[in-house]
Amino acid sequence: MKKLLYILLIFISISVLGQEYPLGTNPSDLPAYSYIKDTNNEYNKYVGIWKGNWNGKTVYLELKKIKYNKNYSTPPYYVDKILGERKIIATNGTVEIDRISNFDYQDPEIFGTGLPTQVNGVNYPSLMFYPKNMCDKFARLVVTNITTTQMTLHFVYEPSAYKENCIHNAYVDQNGGDFPVNFPKDIVLTKQ
Repeated sequence: MKKLLYILLIFISISVLGQEYPLGTNPSDLPAYSYIKDTNNEYNKYVGIWKGNWNGKTVYLELKKIKYNKNYSTPPYYVDKILGERKIIATNGTVEIDRISNFDYQDPEIFGTGLPTQVNGVNYPSLMFYPKNMCDKFARLVVTNITTTQMTLHFVYEPSAYKENCIHNAYVDQNGGDFPVNFPKDIVLTKQ
């Protein structure tokens, strides 16, 4: 009986461990509750607190790698993802935005890495940016360069539907179509 239990335990262990797949695997090809894992630590270079300056403001991004549950997919599965939040401090020290202090794992502003984005004819990785209170407007933060200590981001709006009741419509009309997102078009961040 002990031998049978031992064999069963080994079989279950192999089955569970055998359901890990590398990044880039098509989820529709997987059995339910598989795990698309960052087996080569490709996302580790993004993880951490990043700091930069923009028009006298200090910009912080905190990026974390998490095991994300895609239980609403068919089939349901887990996947390693990058989630992020931002903090922006004005020149006078006033905190304009602070989503890092209460990092939102369920609905973060930054989610990635997304599909490659072309800038000047070159494909780069990107992070999807969903700023809060912006009437569902979103953008890509294109990672045009990354080393162990620095990351360069380029902000690119994504097309989205016009919302009649958006609180920012007057601002957008007066400022040539840009939303008051409070994020730079280009920035170099240093890992802290």
